[in-house]
Amino acid sequence: MFWSVQMMGQNRNIIGTYVPKKLHKTNNTDYLIADLANTITANARTESEKVYAIYRWITANIKYDNRLRFSEKLQKEIYVSEENVVAHVLERKMALCGGFAFLFRDLCEEVDIPVEAIHGYSKINGSTVRNYEKPNHTWNAVKLNGKWHLLDITWAVGFGNAKNPDDFWYLTSPEDFIYSHYPKNPEWTLLDNSISFQKFKSR
Repeated sequence: MFWSVQMMGQNRNIIGTYVPKKLHKTNNTDYLIADLANTITANARTESEKVYAIYRWITANIKYDNRLRFSEKLQKEIYVSEENVVAHVLERKMALCGGFAFLFRDLCEEVDIPVEAIHGYSKINGSTVRNYEKPNHTWNAVKLNGKWHLLDITWAVGFGNAKNPDDFWYLTSPEDFIYSHYPKNPEWTLLDNSISFQKFKSR
């Protein structure tokens, strides 16, 4: 069923509220990301455990940023570069979809996990996409054991909570993901037989 939850657990993951003390003492985001990624994955033994640890740390520590969503002034201040977005996510402990996706990407890259931030369109429960002129959402693809998988941390947080994110949106099957997400680059549907954007809009 499309809205079913896929519960996945890893006992050795760090899911606490650790944030490096250096966070407020330096503007070097790369240094902070490296420190954070290594700490989060310190007890992970496999690539899958590392990725899940990163996902769970983000869902446990980063909230959805409603203030940023509705503040044009704040958006202009933060959306200067992807690095600046990530820096503000770590400082504010809040994010919109791009912040969740860029932070996940940067943390995975620090532990040598192939990952992408994917821009595209999303809709909920068959609703229509309001604006077809430009993408309205960002999510991730991550490569594990030679295979790409899809995940949407924003929706995992939005449909769940910090203690219990909706893990349906973690490594979701492409066949389920396509009902609500369509990438700007159709290759990232990860479907053997991808559908057109027109068909996505009409479903």
